[in-house]
Amino acid sequence: MYSYSLLLAILLFKIHSISVIASAEAPLVTAAPTRVIAKRQTPILSTLQYAYTGLPYQVYPFQVLRGPQFGFNQCNSTTLGPNSNCQTLIFNGPDDFCLWGSPDPNGQIGSVEAKVVAYCTKPYHGTRLIPPDAITGLQWIRTSAYIQVTGFIKNSGIGLDNTTGNGGELDPHGADLQGNPLGGVVYSNGTKDSDGHSLVQVMNWNTFVGDGQFCFKACFNSVTSPDYCENRYDLVGCAYNMPSAVKNGEFTECDSDLQDVVGVVVNGSITSTWSMPDPLTATPPYQPRVPASSNCKTHHATDLFLAMPTSSSSSSTSARTTGSSVRASGASVSGSTAPPTNTGSVRSSASRPLLSPAILSIFVGLSVGVYSLI
Repeated sequence: MYSYSLLLAILLFKIHSISVIASAEAPLVTAAPTRVIAKRQTPILSTLQYAYTGLPYQVYPFQVLRGPQFGFNQCNSTTLGPNSNCQTLIFNGPDDFCLWGSPDPNGQIGSVEAKVVAYCTKPYHGTRLIPPDAITGLQWIRTSAYIQVTGFIKNSGIGLDNTTGNGGELDPHGADLQGNPLGGVVYSNGTKDSDGHSLVQVMNWNTFVGDGQFCFKACFNSVTSPDYCENRYDLVGCAYNMPSAVKNGEFTECDSDLQDVVGVVVNGSITSTWSMPDPLTATPPYQPRVPASSNCKTHHATDLFLAMPTSSSSSSTSARTTGSSVRASGASVSGSTAPPTNTGSVRSSASRPLLSPAILSIFVGLSVGVYSLI
């Protein structure tokens, strides 16, 4: 028994020695570890929701795909002026609304769609201003599912080239779900989601601008079906996406019936859906119905827009970028090199009468006087 055990021990020792020598001469080679790169989820712009007073400096600072965002979202009196890159658009009423326009002179929507900035009719929102004579006619309508404006505009009033053929469609979706503009958000106190005073974020909207025309629709968050802010029919413009009775030279606001859903064709008892080809080689095979309107009011342009500035008051609407001190909307804000904070101060078109030219002249004069004392 002892001899057998000894022989077994010697045998195992030799086997171990051979394996050690073999491993020293030919080490075991294992496969290199596979590098796993986690895919970063691209935030969907249309799902990013903020209180107006809680907006970050940039809604979309992410360096993914077309990001990061060009402009900023914290807009107030310190960012007011012709160089403002504010990308928070306010859409309250016929006397207080903004449009997306080019940050570069003579821009074209197709080239600047990701970085368009807000141009507003009033100096309340820290944006660039639409010149008082730029909009030459409009119709503002209120429905049970959306508010909408259609109108005529001098392209240069929002930084666009005055030549034809440079229009385009903008919305918070897009093929990559980053929206156009990337980081652009819309707020309103004129939708049914608001109490008529507070600015509430509009999660679904679309707009066309260019070729001397514009239209903008803000759909109510509380109405999700059907989608009246459909953004698939981007080649057929305002006439099909937002049919209206707007006339150049007239300024009206009305209650309105709902439009037909874009692309839905009713022929007698047969209902079909038209799919837009790309490129569009012919006009759609149907004519859009203009919804019936009621309770219409007609305004003068001076009821809606600021008067043309004189030489003594032009400084009140000049550039007021971060780092300056300015008084706007009756609130004095000291400039700072830090990102501007959102004051939350708004003018409610739903809760006040339209401002008269006389009152606006006094407002502009006081603003200039106060600024000269700072």
